[in-house]
Amino acid sequence: MDLKRELLLTIGALVLLNILLAFGAIGLFVRMGPVIERILQENVYSIVAAEEMLAAFAEVSDGPLSSDARTRARQALDNAKQNVTEEQEVPTLAAIERNLPAAMGGDSAAQTQLVVSIGELIRINREAMRDVDEEARRLGNAGAWAAVFVGFLSFVLSVILVVRLQKRFVRPLIDLHEVLEAAKQGERLRRCRPSDAPHEVIQVTQAVNRLLDERLDRVLSE
Repeated sequence: MDLKRELLLTIGALVLLNILLAFGAIGLFVRMGPVIERILQENVYSIVAAEEMLAAFAEVSDGPLSSDARTRARQALDNAKQNVTEEQEVPTLAAIERNLPAAMGGDSAAQTQLVVSIGELIRINREAMRDVDEEARRLGNAGAWAAVFVGFLSFVLSVILVVRLQKRFVRPLIDLHEVLEAAKQGERLRRCRPSDAPHEVIQVTQAVNRLLDERLDRVLSE
């Protein structure tokens, strides 16, 4: 393999690994984004609706709700019904809807049952949030280990490539320099050793060996 191609392949391999590492990190964040957005759009929305219903009933300690509180409570229930994401929410919302009219009218038993159902609705969505959070954590851990693996692979390949370049390029050049220095100091028999170097380097070392051989022949013929 010629020197130019080998250097290009070496540098290209390192660049490719770094690109893969960068896109892997981007892919991780792209996958985690929808998971986090799902928590915000689905479960948090239902919890906010449940809290709004509780806030409407918290305005009065006893007795029926005001017209404004009734409107807010009904609107909050509608919001929760439009955002059903878990199967367990269906019977809970049905119980809230069943007890809401009496509770707004001041029925203490209905209010108690309503508060219990609203608490159940909040619990269901919080558990769903924990499940989604665990999913996000799994994605994060998987992405982190994948990044570590790619980084380690990049390091190992870099070491291999450096060792290969040293063996095929640096060492032959060092040998060439030592041979020329030895010839300069009068050592006539030392030559560049055969190596698994790029084609261009081999051509140079062979040319130097020929020149040294020709120089030796001239010296011996004198």
